[in-house]
Amino acid sequence: MEAVALQKKKAAQPRKPKVPEHLVYEIVQGKPIYYRGYKDVLNKTKTFEEITMESKLQSGMKAAISAILYFTLKKLGYQVTAGELGINLSKRDKRGADLAVFKAENWDWKPNFSDMPPEVIIEIDVQAELEGMTEMDYISTKIKDYLDFGVKKVIWIFTKQQLVYVATRQLPWLTYDWSTEIEVVEGVGFKLDEMIKAD
Repeated sequence: MEAVALQKKKAAQPRKPKVPEHLVYEIVQGKPIYYRGYKDVLNKTKTFEEITMESKLQSGMKAAISAILYFTLKKLGYQVTAGELGINLSKRDKRGADLAVFKAENWDWKPNFSDMPPEVIIEIDVQAELEGMTEMDYISTKIKDYLDFGVKKVIWIFTKQQLVYVATRQLPWLTYDWSTEIEVVEGVGFKLDEMIKAD
């Protein structure tokens, strides 16, 4: 009787809706991390496009930083990417990077995710739904994954706090405000408050 009652109870519980693949932002240790707001898409209160759109500040900042870096670093033997580059850290781990700087020899124009580590990754805010973790847990884990993969430097920009987090293999990881010149590679960098005021 108890087994029958248990089966009925299980049958009565509503099934969780299956999450479509396009709502998966990253995969870590074989488990999906979804886009922030994915439940709103499942509930049909928002569209996928709405939860993946960026603010003017985020989008403009991404464009301005890539413009500052692209031509200068190309002359120094680097390739700059923008627009949520997919990176295969392993068979079970896939991450997305807002901007990345590759050495030219580690770059090609093939239509697939990168299997090679960039020299530098630049992130702007957090796009992931943080389920069972804090924002700092997510950020620290993602940075460590990048550094373990071979990335030399991770620069993380926070638009709400107007801070920049710079992490390398050497500790401590450092935090700066937007008035600080942030070096990307070889004396080439950007200063966020000047960049924004210039526009």
